[in-house]
Amino acid sequence: MLVTVLPKVAHLEKNMTKQVKHIYQSFLVRCWLLPPTTADEPAPWRFELHEVSAESQKYRFSDYEQLTTFVAARLTAVATHSRQGNDKEDDPKGSKP
Repeated sequence: MLVTVLPKVAHLEKNMTKQVKHIYQSFLVRCWLLPPTTADEPAPWRFELHEVSAESQKYRFSDYEQLTTFVAARLTAVATHSRQGNDKEDDPKGSKP
């Protein structure tokens, strides 16, 4: 399963008088089923997430909730970092004389 989530700077588009930066994060998620330890237990799923980037990193999770929590935290961090960068660009006090 390849998951691309919109919220690394992909490219710039002209938006009337201002250029808008598009930010994306791409992940490859692998899922596999382990054999159950006993006959009455359901087989557990395991998950591996690969960041698709120049610094490709791999993370493993023992359940779906850990996976989704990690992705949500990663996207929040990227969005926060992006907003801080945009605030500096839009702040007239931050511009050089």
